[in-house]
Amino acid sequence: MSTGGENRELAVATAAYAVLTFLMALPFSLSPGSQVVADVPDTHLYIWTLAWDAHAFLHEPWHIFDANIYYPFANTLAYSENLIGSAFFAAPIIWLTGNMVLAMNLTAFITCVLCGTGAYLLARRLHISVFGAFVCGVIFAFAPPRFFRLGQLHLTAVEWIPFSLAFLHSYLERGKRRDLLLAIGCFSLQALSSGHGAAYLFVTIVALLTWHVATGGEIAWRRRLRDFGAAGAYLIAPAVWVMLPYRIAQSEAGLRRGYLSDSQPGIESFLASPSRFHLFLQAKFLEPFTREADAYLFPGILVVILALIAISGGPWKQKLRDNPVAFYLLIAVLSTLMFIERPFELWRHVYWLPGFNFIRVPSRFIILTMLALSVLAAIGFDRVVLRWSQQARALAFAVISLLLLGEYSSYPFAGVPYRLNVPAIDRWLDTRPKPFVVAEMPVPSPGDLGRLEREQTQSMLHSTAHFQKTIHGYSGIRRPEHEQLYLELTAFPDAASLNSLRDFGVTYVVVHTDDYGEQWPRVEEQIARTPALRLEHIEGAGRVYSLLP
Repeated sequence: MSTGGENRELAVATAAYAVLTFLMALPFSLSPGSQVVADVPDTHLYIWTLAWDAHAFLHEPWHIFDANIYYPFANTLAYSENLIGSAFFAAPIIWLTGNMVLAMNLTAFITCVLCGTGAYLLARRLHISVFGAFVCGVIFAFAPPRFFRLGQLHLTAVEWIPFSLAFLHSYLERGKRRDLLLAIGCFSLQALSSGHGAAYLFVTIVALLTWHVATGGEIAWRRRLRDFGAAGAYLIAPAVWVMLPYRIAQSEAGLRRGYLSDSQPGIESFLASPSRFHLFLQAKFLEPFTREADAYLFPGILVVILALIAISGGPWKQKLRDNPVAFYLLIAVLSTLMFIERPFELWRHVYWLPGFNFIRVPSRFIILTMLALSVLAAIGFDRVVLRWSQQARALAFAVISLLLLGEYSSYPFAGVPYRLNVPAIDRWLDTRPKPFVVAEMPVPSPGDLGRLEREQTQSMLHSTAHFQKTIHGYSGIRRPEHEQLYLELTAFPDAASLNSLRDFGVTYVVVHTDDYGEQWPRVEEQIARTPALRLEHIEGAGRVYSLLP
């Protein structure tokens, strides 16, 4: 097919996936600026991260990893997913509307659309029909194990995996340099969007290159290196650059996860799904397995049937190198072995590898399994309709697509009303001479972990009013220095807490009086007797104090 024809196909498919994303997410998709999937600290973290990235793009792009949290440490954006690739979509929305919740949700919807388009392109590059390719995109975009991670931005942003694989398949088949460079560029975009996705993509690329060589494919190292060239080095540079702060965080801050023996999901997770149809079947036939699951891992009945049809055709009917069934069956098995205990637990032996030790929950490899199953199901669809007329194929395509969407539907896709209100006192701080360092009170006891984490993310969101350094933070890790500081701040404004704030370089202390409740009169009296704190401004329930030397 000509490039123009392929582009028209992709445009139509993308528009269709956009409409389906809107419909599958109803009624949540009707009000993306005032709802979140879940009002939890992780959601607050995603909002703050996108806001920080959008700020850094304009003001300090070369220091984007030196985020304003966890002062005085550097590279604190690397304490969790950086979401830089997703911020490419979110930043213009933030700049134009100022609505960070809208930016996060629209970005999540965009990832769903691109997951469908990418899977469609991958299927077409594997010589699957237009109808089969669209089925492939429907499955990868909307199957519950991927679609219901819409509230986890670092896991839904895996859209560049199928794009990169599509171009790499084309390069290995046709040898066009342009395809190789596009594959490299999409790999970098994936590395910038999601570290989890980059790990899944890296595993698949290594497997594909090994498969190509093992099945007699041309090696031609010199030509491959020429094709890679300076342009390939430039395109891969962002992926290399983004890894460096994480390596520093691993060595300096201990950003390395150990093996957790109880991290694998129970059998109930493999049968779990939030779709209406699956819940009906579980209640009717699987009552013993309906207890609460750790994750939604059930891929769907129809996709399993279609994948089995593809596999039953046998990879032995053509050369292994030319048969995507054998390769994507291998990927499905390999990725699934990461999160099952039988016949053996592969995760136990590989969790320590670079990239893998950043992954907390191995069941997230289901995303890669779903991509492989999407490809297999598309091939299965083509085999079913192989000898049918064009009209019959079109009818089968429409029926299968509707059945898939019906099986995956969870209408109504629920959201939680949420509005980001940055207190006026934090906005007033933005008028002060910069730079400065902020601490916000009160700080809950570290023993009350749920409240502490929520207050930390709220302080991070408050800092979006000025983006100056703050001692607060929430991420996958927390350094011992901050653990000790938060413990001492529960006694604010005693001498020990003030001395620690000075040691951390704090300039201003923001006190939210309404969060103290009945304790505020007592705390106010203590502050009044403390010469180290000078009242600078009162606005609403907020007060700003300068911390004097």
